[in-house]
Amino acid sequence: MPSEQTASGLRRQLSGRLVLDRTAGRSPLWRLLALLMSDRRTVWAMAIFQGLQAATYIPFQAAITYLIDHIIGGTFSGVPAELLTTHKMWLVAAWAGALLALWPLHAWCTVRAFSLSQRLIRTTTARLRRLIVDQLQRMSLSYFTRKGAGALSNQVTVDLGRVEGFLGNVAGHLMVGMTLCIASTIWIFWLNWKLALVGMIALPFQILVIRGTYKKVRVLNRRVQATTEDFSERIVEFIGGMRLTKSLGNEEVAAERMDAAIEEVRQSGLAQSVFMRWIGMGIQFIGEYSTTLTWCAAAFLVVSGQATIGETVGFMGVLGLARNGVYTWMGAYDAWQSAQPGMASLLELIDSRELEEFQQPQKHIPVQGGITFRQVEFHYPGADGKQVLSGIDLRIPAGQRIGLVGETGAGKSTFLDLVLGFYRPQSGEVRYDGHTLDEVGLLTLRRACAIMGQDAFLWNTTVRENIRYGRPLATDAEVEAAAKRAQAHDFISALEKGYDTACGERGSKLSGGQRQRIALARLFLREPRIVILDEPTSALDLETEARLQHDLDLFCEGRTTFIVAHRLSTLRGVDRILVFSKGRIVEDGSPAELIAKPEGRYARLHALTVRQEARAAAS
Repeated sequence: MPSEQTASGLRRQLSGRLVLDRTAGRSPLWRLLALLMSDRRTVWAMAIFQGLQAATYIPFQAAITYLIDHIIGGTFSGVPAELLTTHKMWLVAAWAGALLALWPLHAWCTVRAFSLSQRLIRTTTARLRRLIVDQLQRMSLSYFTRKGAGALSNQVTVDLGRVEGFLGNVAGHLMVGMTLCIASTIWIFWLNWKLALVGMIALPFQILVIRGTYKKVRVLNRRVQATTEDFSERIVEFIGGMRLTKSLGNEEVAAERMDAAIEEVRQSGLAQSVFMRWIGMGIQFIGEYSTTLTWCAAAFLVVSGQATIGETVGFMGVLGLARNGVYTWMGAYDAWQSAQPGMASLLELIDSRELEEFQQPQKHIPVQGGITFRQVEFHYPGADGKQVLSGIDLRIPAGQRIGLVGETGAGKSTFLDLVLGFYRPQSGEVRYDGHTLDEVGLLTLRRACAIMGQDAFLWNTTVRENIRYGRPLATDAEVEAAAKRAQAHDFISALEKGYDTACGERGSKLSGGQRQRIALARLFLREPRIVILDEPTSALDLETEARLQHDLDLFCEGRTTFIVAHRLSTLRGVDRILVFSKGRIVEDGSPAELIAKPEGRYARLHALTVRQEARAAAS
């Protein structure tokens, strides 16, 4: 059953992608409605029931004319005077009974229409969410670096929330409003065309108000969008830096920085709200004044004998329904003005071509770990062409253990990003066991790799599931075996719920060393061919580091391993060292070979480390 649900969800996702691709170049509103209309059966069923909902409600207002003119004020020539009151009372009861009998049908149509509209709204919103999540997973790292977590989270939550609100307006009320407007308009023109013309006089003036303020509303909504995104970015940074803020006692400084963003949101939201209220009051004034004119016209027609009181009262009731139908459309327009910047932003994300190139290779090529760089030149997109790596030309045999050394910004991390296929070089190429990345396939490469960094990332789930993330189909026994190899089993067992203990957001419920060991267990479970270690034992005490280093050495045997080192103790046992400086590899050789060059960078760094260790031992 789960596999069928997954396949069904995938079909809906692909369907949504095809709809948006086919409507590329059209307006955001057109593309959103096309996505909404892709579920045609539900749309038609909803439209029918909403039409019936409106049609079964109009008689409750229209029947007042019959009550006043034909029952209360009616003359019944064949009825004796002494029985006239009783006869009218029976007719009133019959009139009320007819409307009472109609109510269950109206209620059933209303609930059915609501159910279908909710299904349509939530299905369309879920389809958008799936498309966004799918697109985010396909985006390149440079996109995330440029946009930032705050802006992206704002798109997925705030922007999508506004779009969902607009969909609720369209799918939930628009067909009801349309039916009310059309049916009520036909009724009032049939009842008294002169009053109908007076009653409709407000509509063109209300449309002129909306059209005249369109540009101003759009500017204000875009400003709200921009300030909300800026606040989202700052609040993510504010929360992420809370530990540093508290450690320095800089709460007031951090609060002042947030105050500027909060004030921008306040001012933009206030300006938009007040302006929209003025528009609403203008539209309401025109409507109310039109109602006054209609009552005056109705009074004149009644006095002059051209209309009855029943016609007038019934007319005004049905006119209210017609106006409500028009106001529903105006409400949808207002909702779209608020949602339009968000939908445009979401479509910009969905249409973006800053994608990783997940090309499906023609045949499966297992990755053994041999890596070759051929005259690789690289600079980050949008970095004004400034070279980050230049002239990288080397061959790394499968199973070799490589240490990466160099000052901050020398190019070590970028080198590893190219190894993992996060970026493509502007010139030259990276080969894997003699094959290009397109021949191997990005997914195959990634599944053959594992990364262990200084800041171990943990999901907000159990310890067991965090370790299992390294190999999702691993058994509980395999998870626990990996934890034992990472020196993590004992402290995990001592936790309140053992392996089922929640780690908290980014592992906040665990110490730094515990997070690091859980991440190492995840690495051991994965069994990769290419391993990247960025100071993997930096958060561990010396005793645990010494024990774990032995297990790491055993684990890395036969695997191509890259070790980014800031402490040379981490590089013990490596086969080869690459020394980076200003985007180039300036030294390449075994530790012994590099130490033998006293003027070399690595030799000087090694000598400095030895002196520091000697001073530490002496003290």
